[in-house]
Amino acid sequence: MNFVRRIIAFLVFLLKATKKIFHIKEISYIYATSTPLTVGIVALILKKIRKIPYVFEVRDLWPLVPIEMGFVKNRFLQKLLFWIEKKIYQNAEKIIVLSPPMQAYVHKIVPEKPILCVPNMSDCQTFFPQNKKAENEPFRIAYFGSIGKANALERLLAVAQKCPQIEFWIIGNGSEKRRLMKIAPSNVQFFDEKPKNQLNELLAYVDAFYVSFAEFEALETCSPNKFFDGIAAGKMCITNTKGWIKNLVEQNLCGFYAGTPQEFEQKIQPFLQDKSLLQKYSENARQLAENEFEKNKLCQKIVDFIF
Repeated sequence: MNFVRRIIAFLVFLLKATKKIFHIKEISYIYATSTPLTVGIVALILKKIRKIPYVFEVRDLWPLVPIEMGFVKNRFLQKLLFWIEKKIYQNAEKIIVLSPPMQAYVHKIVPEKPILCVPNMSDCQTFFPQNKKAENEPFRIAYFGSIGKANALERLLAVAQKCPQIEFWIIGNGSEKRRLMKIAPSNVQFFDEKPKNQLNELLAYVDAFYVSFAEFEALETCSPNKFFDGIAAGKMCITNTKGWIKNLVEQNLCGFYAGTPQEFEQKIQPFLQDKSLLQKYSENARQLAENEFEKNKLCQKIVDFIF
């Protein structure tokens, strides 16, 4: 969806969900997960009218992200959205956030609230290392996930233009897909969105995966599902965004950051020339998924925190 259609969908959900919850008699506790911020409004209504407590999970920093990206320009509306955000945090029993920078941001707003950081999880059963590439196939990098303005995949197309010897796969759907298909160089191939088990099969034919965001500070706080799925599949991660994901891949030797096509071209060379180095980084990626982000471990952290 584009931004306007998405806002309409958020509001429709708010109305339908609010109507629905008053027909449910037995509710003892609520787990409200954003985005959108309107999910928190549903929980807030339930708390105020029916006295039902809720935990609020912050998956993206709304409204900071759309405001920083220029989608919400009206100053009064900005203040209103920040006021709603604060009210949702203040009325939550506990708060769960998906990245360390999100935790720091929320703590500044509600320092009195218990806050737990649990990133998105690696499903190490659905995603697992495979390599089905033939020897003569080119080095291949996949992007998978949403294809919207926040993902700024024109940055990946610029990389592809700079590196014609590498093949790039873009897997997913979104408001920007049609435009990008028209301007993509010949070494970029597009696929429709895939269920996770089929996605893992596609990743068996790639050497690395790409995490892409537009250059906005708020987006550096994101906890993208694609990162945790990619490392579970045992693939090297390449990211064009600074922040905690960049630090993770660099510290754990499972990928690299490249902010420009020139930097990408320079940093990819050792992996094109040395398959053992690529294999080492791939193994480190899977190890990071298992040790730090395995689904069952993180689910238990959430349960322990709530109860």
